[in-house]
Amino acid sequence: VLAEREGDEARIRYRRGTDATSVYPDVARALRALPFGDLVLDGELVVLDEESRPSFQRLQRRAQQRRTMDIQRATLELPATLYVFDLLAFEGFDVRPLPLAERKRLLQKLLPGAGPVRFLDHIREQGEAFYAEAIRLRLEGLVAKRVDAPYRGGRSPRWLKLRAERTDDFVVVGFTEPQGERTGFGALHL
Repeated sequence: VLAEREGDEARIRYRRGTDATSVYPDVARALRALPFGDLVLDGELVVLDEESRPSFQRLQRRAQQRRTMDIQRATLELPATLYVFDLLAFEGFDVRPLPLAERKRLLQKLLPGAGPVRFLDHIREQGEAFYAEAIRLRLEGLVAKRVDAPYRGGRSPRWLKLRAERTDDFVVVGFTEPQGERTGFGALHL
C-alpha cells in the first residue's frame, strides 16, 4: 500500500489506487500520530497469526470488513501492521530519486520499530542466508532490491520477488473463472 500523511489527514491506498483508509482506522490513527506533517510511505499491510507470521487469510478477512462495527471489532481481533520499506516524499521533498540505501536511512529515523506503523529493516549482503531463514520460518519469501536504485513504482528489473517454493502433490477438483487481469483460471479447488 501507499500511506500518506498530509497535515492532519492520513490516507491508505492499495496499489491500484483504491482507498483503504476506512478499513484500517488503527493504522490511519498511527499515521496521524507521527510527528511530521507530510510524508508518503510505501509498505505492506500485514495481519499476523499466532506465531507472528504474516497471514494472508487473516488479512483477507480484515480487508473484507465494510460495516463500521465490524471494522472496529476487526481492529481488536485482527490488528493490522503497516511494515514500511520505502520513503517516497517527506515534508514537501520528493526523495524518490535518492538511492534506496539513503531512503532507508532517512526512513529509519522517521519511524518507530514497533506499533501499527513501523520501519522494516533490510539485510545487506546476507541474501542467501536470509532467504534460507525465510524458508525455515515458512514465510512467503523476500524482496531483493538494489541499494543504489532510485524509487520506481511497479515491477522493475532493479528488484526481485523471491518466493519460498513449497511444493506438494494435490488433486484438482475444480477451478473458478478468471477475474480482473487474470487469464486462464481464477483459482484452483484442491
